[in-house]
Amino acid sequence: MHPTLLKLGSFQIHSYGLLLAIAFLVAIQIFVVRGKRRGISEDALHTISLVLLILAIVGGRGLFVLTHWSEYAADPLGILRLWEGGLMLYGGYVLAIVGGIVYVRRAKLPLWKVADAAAPAMALGIGIGRIGCFLNGCCFGIPTHAPWGVQFPPGSYSTFVFPGSHIHPSQLYMVLSGILLFVVLLRLDRKPRFDGSLFWMGVALDSVLRFGIDFTRYYDSTSFLGKIGGLSFNINQILSAVLFLTSIAMLKILSRRRAAAVGAPPQGGTPDARTGPRAEVETPPTGAPEPRSAR
Repeated sequence: MHPTLLKLGSFQIHSYGLLLAIAFLVAIQIFVVRGKRRGISEDALHTISLVLLILAIVGGRGLFVLTHWSEYAADPLGILRLWEGGLMLYGGYVLAIVGGIVYVRRAKLPLWKVADAAAPAMALGIGIGRIGCFLNGCCFGIPTHAPWGVQFPPGSYSTFVFPGSHIHPSQLYMVLSGILLFVVLLRLDRKPRFDGSLFWMGVALDSVLRFGIDFTRYYDSTSFLGKIGGLSFNINQILSAVLFLTSIAMLKILSRRRAAAVGAPPQGGTPDARTGPRAEVETPPTGAPEPRSAR
């Protein structure tokens, strides 16, 4: 709708770049506040934020370029013009998760506490960033007769594909899903189950929301990887399914680890078969209590 918000001579402020910057700043601030509550140093949190920012941009741009290489083959420098749009969210999402896990482990920080601190921030950041997509006119939907269908102005990307059509505001669906997920994760965090549970529940819920929303979004033919019945599935939906299954597996693994840790005997011995996990104190005839060591 408004790809350029301000233009003064050669100086321009692009809506996509501005909203992307706002999304990162808001997400980082939320992440730092939540991380400090979990006992992680502010310096470490800012460093992690920078690492995740770089990974998200590199991954998002990289996947977009790979799937649209014909557009960049004749103009490789166009890869660097991020303000024009062209980031695939899941490219950055996956690389940030994998690279973030590797970095946090090497930094010897509590991995799943960091992940739980980041989960709501990631959801809201994605939602805010999608406002930039709507203003830029990218990531648009397919034609619809729904009363909330939108028609982009002439010259927008969608008008070259669906001229004169009302289309799904898929970008706004993603905005709403990001805000909804942010609220849900904050509520779930009031009663935490185990470290890592909030993060992987966030990944699972986001995958389900994204998988459904993508049926309303336009993709070119190169983005589709398979078809079942009358439904075609694009690369992002395949990644959604992989992330969902991964999150379910990780929730089970972390839950079992937590249960095993809670049920483990104290270090240095095993519970007494008769007295249970605690060694009881028996009083000899003299009246002086003597502790009885666990066997």
